[in-house]
Amino acid sequence: MKRFLFFVVAVLVSWCTNAQTTELELNIDGLDDGTQLSIMLAGTLSNAKAIQTVGLENGKAVFSFDSEGPRGYMVLAEQVTANVIALALDKGDRAVCKAKVVDELLSNGTTGEFTGKVFKDVEVTGSAVCDKYFAERPDRDAMKEQYKLLRAKGQPFLEKLAKIDKAKNPEAYLSMLQSAEYKKLAQDEREFFSMVENSIKGAVSKNKDNWMGPFFMLTNYNTLSVAEKPEFDQFSEEVKSSFYGKIVEEKVTPMSMEKPLPNFEFTDYGTGVKTNLYEVCKKNKYVLIDIWASWCGPCRREIPNVKSQYELYKDKGLQVIGISGDAKEADWLKALQEEALPWLNARDADMSICNLYKVQFFPTVYLLDSEARVVASNEGARGDALRLKLAELFK
Repeated sequence: MKRFLFFVVAVLVSWCTNAQTTELELNIDGLDDGTQLSIMLAGTLSNAKAIQTVGLENGKAVFSFDSEGPRGYMVLAEQVTANVIALALDKGDRAVCKAKVVDELLSNGTTGEFTGKVFKDVEVTGSAVCDKYFAERPDRDAMKEQYKLLRAKGQPFLEKLAKIDKAKNPEAYLSMLQSAEYKKLAQDEREFFSMVENSIKGAVSKNKDNWMGPFFMLTNYNTLSVAEKPEFDQFSEEVKSSFYGKIVEEKVTPMSMEKPLPNFEFTDYGTGVKTNLYEVCKKNKYVLIDIWASWCGPCRREIPNVKSQYELYKDKGLQVIGISGDAKEADWLKALQEEALPWLNARDADMSICNLYKVQFFPTVYLLDSEARVVASNEGARGDALRLKLAELFK
């Protein structure tokens, strides 16, 4: 089940002849003059960069930039960290955005409640595209408020549950989980997320013939994978080939196993040598790519099996490339030391390899031949299946 998320944003400024200058005037109440505001392109699932950054003067700032068509944007302010202004603009628009910034009591799961600045009462005029976007987008603010109420309703029960030592008093803990109160809370949460999913899917389907269909997929789903291919298939051919349609298509189209997997460069941690997948494949008969993470239990449990197979066949032409998806380098290095991995190792710090290979889960495993063609993958390249396959290949 997909849960709604905050916009993931990036910039892609194109200088094609189809581009036209788009302007957005901001009138912001509640921010100091000189405050830096940035506008970013939304929905590209890439690293965030500003299209333009301007300073606020007398409560006003103006963005002016080239655009090729309807796009989603986000406006950020350096003093406002809790939310952003989400809007849509078309090429050639001359739009005005009014908003105010207020102090609000916010909640952080780590540090508890704190006071932060938030954008409120956002109004945009002068853009038909933005009017339609505001009318059609899933109301995530309302969903978040509804979820807060749901969690508050169950908080007394959850606090009682947290006070029970599960190890010392398993019967009491189990009894709480089997209670009618817990089952009702669980049912309410399932119904809430079902409502969220239906709301988002409905917005996508309703806009299958325009740019907002794929845009809503990109900005409301935590991840996109082949599981969402049927939603993409409902779009018109024009929408599929649009700016956001192409981004969705890349995410939901399965990787071809009929041709070599895409190449990638990496620097081996043990030797400091920079190389790439194709070079490693050329030097070996078979290469096992193990995309893993230190926190992944199945990944760690499979390591002894891979080690035993590596020892059996490393002199016969088997190489292993371990690619870590760890967000923190320290976690990866600690795991490397604990596991003493004897093969090539690198960390996918910017997730470029994971994105290239459309990784949706850890471990993701591919056994390749010398031309980087897939011999086996995932469950077919782990455990007994890996042992049997390698025994067959090296007989």
